[in-house]
Amino acid sequence: MLLPGSPSTGCYLWRATTQPVSGRGPALALPLAMLVVVLADRLWADKIAVRRQVRGWASVGLTALTAVVWTGLVVQGRSGCATSPAVIGAVVCGVLAATVCAHWATRGVPVDELLPERPEKSSDQPLNQSELRATFVQLCDFVTPGPPRRSVAAVLTAAASALLLLSTLLPWRELVDPVALGPAGAEAGLLRSQLWELPYALTWAVLVAVLAAGTLALSVTDLPLVRRTAATATGALTVVGTLHSLVQLPPRLPDGVGYQPGIGAWLALLLGVLLLVLGLLPLRQLAAVAAAAVLGLVGGLLVPQAAAAAYEPEVAAGSPHRLLNLNGGQLEDPMGMRVAIGTSDPLDSIAGNLDGTPGEWLLGRTGSEGSTVFAYADGVALPQVALSHGSTPPALLGVADHRMLLLAGGAGNRPWAVLAVPLNLVSADISLSHRDPDGRYYVTPGVEVLASGTGPALTHRNADRSVVIWGGTSTWEIPAAELRPGMKLDDFLVNPGPGAPGNSVSTGPDGTVAWRTSQTGLALHRPGSGVAQLAGVAPAGCPLSRDAASSSLTVEAFAVDVRGNLWLGGSAPTAVVTPDGVLRPLPSRVAGVDSIEARPDGSVVLGVSPGGGDQVLVVPDAAASAASYPAAGEPSARCDRRKPAGGSTSYRMSVVSPVPLVDPPVDVEGQAGKAVPGTGSQLALDAGGRLVRMRVPNAAHVWAPDGQGGVWWTVAGRAKPSYQLAVHLKSGKATVLRDPLPTAPDQRGESAAAAGDLLVNAIGGGQYNFYGPTVKRLQVNGKLRALAQLPSGAIAMVLGERLIQVEPDGRETVLLGGSSTGWPVSAAGVPAAERTTDGTWFTGPDGRPWVYDGTHLTRVDGPGRVTVIAGPADGVPQAADDVTPIGTSLYFALGHDTVRLEPIR
Repeated sequence: MLLPGSPSTGCYLWRATTQPVSGRGPALALPLAMLVVVLADRLWADKIAVRRQVRGWASVGLTALTAVVWTGLVVQGRSGCATSPAVIGAVVCGVLAATVCAHWATRGVPVDELLPERPEKSSDQPLNQSELRATFVQLCDFVTPGPPRRSVAAVLTAAASALLLLSTLLPWRELVDPVALGPAGAEAGLLRSQLWELPYALTWAVLVAVLAAGTLALSVTDLPLVRRTAATATGALTVVGTLHSLVQLPPRLPDGVGYQPGIGAWLALLLGVLLLVLGLLPLRQLAAVAAAAVLGLVGGLLVPQAAAAAYEPEVAAGSPHRLLNLNGGQLEDPMGMRVAIGTSDPLDSIAGNLDGTPGEWLLGRTGSEGSTVFAYADGVALPQVALSHGSTPPALLGVADHRMLLLAGGAGNRPWAVLAVPLNLVSADISLSHRDPDGRYYVTPGVEVLASGTGPALTHRNADRSVVIWGGTSTWEIPAAELRPGMKLDDFLVNPGPGAPGNSVSTGPDGTVAWRTSQTGLALHRPGSGVAQLAGVAPAGCPLSRDAASSSLTVEAFAVDVRGNLWLGGSAPTAVVTPDGVLRPLPSRVAGVDSIEARPDGSVVLGVSPGGGDQVLVVPDAAASAASYPAAGEPSARCDRRKPAGGSTSYRMSVVSPVPLVDPPVDVEGQAGKAVPGTGSQLALDAGGRLVRMRVPNAAHVWAPDGQGGVWWTVAGRAKPSYQLAVHLKSGKATVLRDPLPTAPDQRGESAAAAGDLLVNAIGGGQYNFYGPTVKRLQVNGKLRALAQLPSGAIAMVLGERLIQVEPDGRETVLLGGSSTGWPVSAAGVPAAERTTDGTWFTGPDGRPWVYDGTHLTRVDGPGRVTVIAGPADGVPQAADDVTPIGTSLYFALGHDTVRLEPIR
């Protein structure tokens, strides 16, 4: 038993191992306990009564110690610990020693009769010492009678009851996971649970323990009928309850993963049958015994549970309810398995079968750099494949052909890949942290790389089961059937309109397509109609109305369902735009939606984070019930965008081919050399007149276009850091101007605007540096929101809610504004004080202040006087992120697209 064994086989009691052997200590103490019993027996050899007690208690102690050994070794989960010769030998030795002690503790000493019928003829020789001692021992047995002998049935009843109590400490349920089915399953072991570790079985465990303890106590009494009744009730309750709970265990998966009864359940079943037999035999006085059996049978059918109550939501058509019973972003299934949603988007952690067959799969975080995919059926989650993915968890796309499809990586500018992971793998490395000599990403053998690229990369699923991946400057829409080895991403590029490349696109089976055009913009196109702008164009503070474009919507997520309804979610209440163009809020208010998925069955799933914990809501029959939702009210006159104003100039719109990203030909101080590029960039013309996107040096404080294809930026001088330099790069040549006044360390610059050779830079504290023929500093009080440098030398500033023109000598003139919730600048017939100054302000080609409010180009001609230059009907893009004037053309940033407006002469 003490011989060391190989660390790779079986379960030995004495060997070097990194795995815990919880029964090793008691097993090594068992031989010592036997030696102590032998010594104690010899020590009290002259005291017969004490000797019997020593043997009796030794039997109980050795039995308990042997049970502790067996329990400790079995609950580890390694199969070798239950069948190892050393372990079996320890248990056999313990049982044998306990049996010997029990035999000699209960065996009576045979003695001769004191007064035989025919007395022997006494010897003339005196008795020696040994004969006197033997006679004394015989007389002690008659003077101090031993304990009454118990019947075999009573002893077996007591033993079965005691063992039934001990069986509750053994594993009652085992989880056979992929690791246990793998080649190292014997060493890895099973995930086992004792009866007391199952919260939903606590009542059952207490009832079994109480009845077993009561039966054990009644076994030492002289009341056979009471003992039989208790044994029958305990046996019936145990047998029926155990069988009832085993029948309720969920079915195992085809690959063998699932739950199975543990040794504790089988032992309890065996002991229950024994108690039932001991209680029914002999067949006398069966009325009370039968009544106890009936009570035990009823209790066995009603009390035990194989699992906790399953989550059953209240389902109502058109109303959302929780798809999963998540608490704090964590799912606990009826079997006690916990799955923590491990992705920033909760819908990236749940997917179905891509071929439309029933099935649900969950991605649960199991560590800082690991996750596990679970098969989820009938409310029970069973582990499948363990993933090692690094700090960025993958997005679960779905399962097809016994392969799990994932989008791995893609955070920031890191690589990403679409992977197919076989479900028969125990674990897989998908971290994309290494490449092989051929330049391919290293993944676990068996994992296939279907497509790859450089991040960022995001994904969602469409109602037609296609998968959309977007990132960088491209968007791909891949049908589920095309996700296979050999696919080419270029075959699945989609571009429904300006702003779509590199942004999210959602397509319905009927051809309806919606896409994000910019940070705030959202466009919708239905077959047979034009493109409609739905978001990013309404003035601030507009409530939800029946016209989506006239509502101040912050759309974080959107999806087109199977009937062409467009679902919108974000900080505002969730709403749907039906095919008639009407915005209809969800009757049950749901806000804070991070993601939306329209499913092929017509339902819509919402990913929300209430109180910081992920939650998944589902709207059953959403596509069919959307048209029945009450429509929102009519928009107010201030918010109504259904009839945009017409302009005085027509423009021709064109999407510029991809604009190259280049570095400036000078260093940060405008000298010949190379600057360290930063993350910012600006549209400009290079030395050859080509449109480029110029990287701004990393050390630059602020920068601004000059309206003629050049770029200004400011920087602290190397020689004198407290003095700023202004660098003007135009046609590949740089001009440097120096500020003669020092700036405070906290005055890095807030914003800047330029017009040709003039630059104004807000340095904080109401101070502005003006760079031109002379460099000077102005003081203008007010909270700056926007800035525009005019060629005349005047500066247009949005201070608070007012547009003010500041002359070079410091004179100020209020042009318009005064209300944060006022009318748009392009509105006609509105007093200047009731207009808002929201929008992008810049110097127009005519040298006057222009503003782009998301739909119109408007020029301010003087105090209270405005002119609408152009609107949507004149070709002005809607909800653009930025506007850059270069000559007479205007360049709008729509996502990763650049749209040019040229006036039609």
